Amino acid sequence: MTSSITLISHEGAQFASPFGAGTIRFGDSAEQVVAVLGEPEDRQRESTLYYSHANIQVHFGDNGVDFIEFATNPEKDGVTVEWEGYNLSHMNVIECAELLKRLNDGARLADDQAPESYVFEKPGLTVWQPYALADAREELEEARAGGVEGEELEYFEEEVRMAECFDAIGLGSRDYMNEYF
Repeated sequence: MTSSITLISHEGAQFASPFGAGTIRFGDSAEQVVAVLGEPEDRQRESTLYYSHANIQVHFGDNGVDFIEFATNPEKDGVTVEWEGYNLSHMNVIECAELLKRLNDGARLADDQAPESYVFEKPGLTVWQPYALADAREELEEARAGGVEGEELEYFEEEVRMAECFDAIGLGSRDYMNEYF
C-alpha cells in the first residue's frame, strides 16, 4: 500500500484510500470512526475498534476517541504514517527517536522503557518495538563472531531487519497524554 496516513498532533489522523476517507478527530464517537474507516473486524470491547486489515486500533475514553495506534513496521506490512512531513514508518528507530526527542522541545518524555518504547508529550506521539535494534545488532555480531552460518545466521539478520523500524506508532489526545504522565 502506497497511501499514507497523516497524523495531526492532538487533533487526530487523516485517512485516504485504501484505509478510509476522511479525518478521525479526538472526541469522535464510534459511529464517526465507522463513517471514516468502515465497520471494524472486531467489536469485542466497546473501548477499542480493531481494523486488522488496515493495522489500525482506535481507542475510546470517556469523551470519545482518545488514542489511535498504527502497526507501522514495513517488514511486517505495516501502514505508512506521516507526521509533520516525516515518514515515521520507514525511519530508522534511532533516527526517529532522536528526531522526536528534539521536536518534543523539552516537554515531558516517558523513556523508562527506552529504546523499545517512548512517549512524547508535545507531539502527542508514542513509538514502540518489541525488540531493540541495538540488541538485535549485538546478537548478530555475536553470532558472526561465534561462526554461526547459513539459516541460523539468516535468523539473526532477519531480527535486525525487523528491528530497524518501530512496530507501532500511536497518536494521543491531550487528555490521553496528560493521563499518561
